[in-house]
Amino acid sequence: MSKIIGIDLGTSNTAAAVMEGGKATIIPSAEGVTVGGKAFPSYVAFTKDGQLLVGEPARRQAIANPDNTFMAFKRKMGTDHKYRSQGKDYTPQQLSAFLLQKV
Repeated sequence: MSKIIGIDLGTSNTAAAVMEGGKATIIPSAEGVTVGGKAFPSYVAFTKDGQLLVGEPARRQAIANPDNTFMAFKRKMGTDHKYRSQGKDYTPQQLSAFLLQKV
């Protein structure tokens, strides 16, 4: 029998769950339990050398690297808003895709 997976692409946290025995079970994030529980923070960041960070690693470096850290971008979905990091523009949909790839 195939499994049903649900994804909550949240403004603050993102989570995925699978139906097992008629109950939804949250799939824990790769970083383990974080501030959001088993979900992981909806943060995307780029390090100074261009490395992509998603989730808890991105949230942890938000204070030290605020210009290259993005959060709450889901609120701009469906608009023409762009986020700029190191000379490159990203749409809210692209940043959301980075979160979904991690899920």
